[in-house]
Formats: sequence, structure tokens, C-alpha cells
Amino acid sequence: MSLLLCRLEPVKHPFVVAELGVRLFSSQELCYVIYENPLLVMEDFVDERLIQFIREDLDMDFLAGKLENWKKSGEDPDNMLLLILAECSYYTSGEVNRYRQTLIQLRKKHPAEFGKIRADYLFGKRQYGRGIALYEKLLEFPKDNVVNDLFFSRVWCCLGACHARMFQAEKAYRAYEKAYFYDNRNEKILEQIYYLKAMFPNISIAPRMQSMLKLIRKEDWNLHIDQARKKGEESGAVKELDKLFLKDETQCLDGASKLVQQWKQEYRGMM
Repeated sequence: MSLLLCRLEPVKHPFVVAELGVRLFSSQELCYVIYENPLLVMEDFVDERLIQFIREDLDMDFLAGKLENWKKSGEDPDNMLLLILAECSYYTSGEVNRYRQTLIQLRKKHPAEFGKIRADYLFGKRQYGRGIALYEKLLEFPKDNVVNDLFFSRVWCCLGACHARMFQAEKAYRAYEKAYFYDNRNEKILEQIYYLKAMFPNISIAPRMQSMLKLIRKEDWNLHIDQARKKGEESGAVKELDKLFLKDETQCLDGASKLVQQWKQEYRGMM
């Protein structure tokens, strides 16, 4: 994080934003996190811990008091974010207004659509455990013009990706199987199951899924696996695992079983 700081504040206990892997030492840094990560801060970010940081470490008792009163009122919580941006004066009024419009547009989305966008954001930040919790809530929505079989299939695919990233092979497979149940014309789901089997040879694949896999030409899939193995041997980079089990079905999946054991402990440390 790179900022031009204009205030010196007596921060003794930095505020930790675990999702971003950063510690905040100033009101400017706090504003930056809020402004650049609306999906992170729109739900329960302004809590007692943050208010305490604002009061005791940023020495902004007046702002802390206003935030406490706003929380007690039960009014629009997004206004607390705008209040912080306005009081800290790090962004211009025009920038704050643009941020307000961003919040408004996000809140206009269907609740399930908004929930998936937030879950996808956490997935991108490698917060797989929190992502799983949000994805599972999406499965409780009743069907409508947005929440349909295709939506459920995508959610289950994302759950499969999260579990795969956490090396929970059986749960990942069951999630992909569910995804295929809702969208059985989607060959990409079979592709993900194939890669999962390559990573975790001991998982059991249902006979029906095995039959489907036998009907598909898998030359390209095997090529991706070979390429990932080669890259893993050459670079040993964690980023090779990051290319595996992408939630975006339009992107190519890339991975290899040899990478799993090498980076297993490091990835678990990210949870």
C-alpha cells in the first residue's frame, strides 16, 4: 500500500485488515482501504473494533461518537463509510460522491447477485473460508428471475473451487457434482472434475460422471496438466496453484498434482 500521508497520528495499535493482509497506521490508510474495497467494507466493517481504533489510536473521538450514534440508530450503514471519508478529508468531495454512487449501484442489485459478487471478491482475496460461508447462504435463496438453475450451478462451482483451494477434495468433488446436476450441458464442470482427480487421485468419482468423462476428448486437458507440471518444476511458484479451479468458467483451468504437496502447508496458512 502506497499513500501520501498528510496527518501524523499517534497510532500504537495498528488496525488489522486480515482480508488484505495489511495493518493500518493512519486515517488516510483507513480511507484508502474503504475507498478501494467497497465490497469488503459494505457489511459489518464499521464495528466496535474499528470505532475503538478511530477513537484511541487516530485520536478522532468526535468521529467515533458519530459512528456509535449512527450504529445505534439503525439507519443506512453505508453512510458510516461516507462519514469516515468526509471527516478524514483524504478524498475530495467529488471522489466521495463517486464512491456514494458506487455503493448505490451495488445496493440496487438483486440480493443474491450482490451476495455472489461479495463472495467472489473474498475468493479473489484468498479468503476461502469466508467465501464458502457466503456461497452457502446463496443456496438458500428461492428461485426467481435471477436465482435459477444456472445461478445455482455457478455457486456450486465456486464452492468446489473454494474447497479445492483448501485441499478438501471430497467436498470439492461433491460441489462440482452438484453444479453439473444444475447445468449438465456445461463441459467446463467436467473439466474441473478431471483436474480435481488429477490433483487428488484417491477421490471416488461416481459411475455416471466417469461415463460422461469417457465420452469427452481430453487431449487439451492433459496438455494443461502437463504444462502446469512443467511450470511448477521450473518456477515452484505458488501462483501456479492460483490458476487452478478458477471460478470464471470462461477462463482456462490450469493445474497439476505435483504442486499440491509442495505448497499445501503454505496455502493452509493463508486460510
